[in-house]
Amino acid sequence: MKPLKQLFSELKTSHQALPAFNIDSFEIFQAVVAAVSETNLPCLVQLSPNEDNFIRAENLFLLVKKANLDGLPIYLNMDHGRDLDRLKTLVKLGFDMVHFDGSSLDYQQNLSAVSKFISEIKADNPDCLVEAEFNKINLIENGVSPKSYTSPSQALEFITATKADFLAVSIGNLHGVSTTLPEIIDLKLLGSIATDIPDTFLTLHGGSGIPLDLIYSAINLGIVKININTDLRLKFKGSLKTNLDRSASEKIYDYLGPVIIDLKDIIVQKLTQLQNHV
Repeated sequence: MKPLKQLFSELKTSHQALPAFNIDSFEIFQAVVAAVSETNLPCLVQLSPNEDNFIRAENLFLLVKKANLDGLPIYLNMDHGRDLDRLKTLVKLGFDMVHFDGSSLDYQQNLSAVSKFISEIKADNPDCLVEAEFNKINLIENGVSPKSYTSPSQALEFITATKADFLAVSIGNLHGVSTTLPEIIDLKLLGSIATDIPDTFLTLHGGSGIPLDLIYSAINLGIVKININTDLRLKFKGSLKTNLDRSASEKIYDYLGPVIIDLKDIIVQKLTQLQNHV
């Protein structure tokens, strides 16, 4: 399996992106394994702090390592980590990358914390990639706040000081999916950010609710990692309701098995859209 940094460099050159799927349950991971087995396309799996509390990153780590032994190109990330000690533990465990979300901190506090964190972990594990975030990316219910958009000049200052491998950009993207209007992202701003920090990998959070044509434009401008969570949650919930209604069985696999198949189909779609669109 390629080193993750090499993979991202190749994707950036070819104007493609790696989907990063949040894992809420074993069934979602089973669907990822099925999709990657079918397509042989790489992806990231990741946990937010709440997902970590629910299924524990150590358990997901073992599942990913088993998939790697089976030849599947699945990489592992901690998403929106805020506890630096927890992130350090996962780096030592062997995570491929970690995301420190310091967007709730004062800018200078965030910059200092990220700089110190990266300096410490790179000394022990230089291959582990670090994603940083200094602009708050809102939830869909809170709406877009242009005040939180990423400033290209500030991005340059932040990356120069911290030496983070990734920057999570705020360009109108939101966490979640709107039931009324599609999300609109500021591609001109994204282009400016990419121009100012050309050697930094860029992440687009909230990828579930953004129209595909804008996703492709963002990839062409330098986005190499797209986080996908809500699409999987919505598919899981809808499919589970349908299959619970259809099945009179008390056997869990009788109604969760079809859910995994439905999830696999949407994951295959995301993999192929982001990596076979050129």
